[in-house]
Amino acid sequence: MNTISTLPLTVQVHPDRKMEALLAELSPRTSWGNRQIAAQKLGYMRDPEALPALFQALLTDSFWMVRTAIVQALEMIGDPAAIPTLEEVARKDSFQVVRSYAKKAIERLS
Repeated sequence: MNTISTLPLTVQVHPDRKMEALLAELSPRTSWGNRQIAAQKLGYMRDPEALPALFQALLTDSFWMVRTAIVQALEMIGDPAAIPTLEEVARKDSFQVVRSYAKKAIERLS
């Protein structure tokens, strides 16, 4: 069993369930800090299997810092399949910083 630890989130996970645990942390019932850290860790994993959950969270999360972390995670994963969702965010997100990060991610993924 591994421990994934970054303040304020510490999750005990079985190695085969690491992504599953991080995806669960994207839930709106989780604190914004835990959602942000989970998004960052999913980006570092660079596993395209996380894309559907990241897309959904990006379009629905209420906190701009979490959305920014999700955009960065999508950029790190590096799959051009993220471009349509990022384009939507670049046009419609209510925070300029999120729109800016989305535009940068689109450029890097294109």
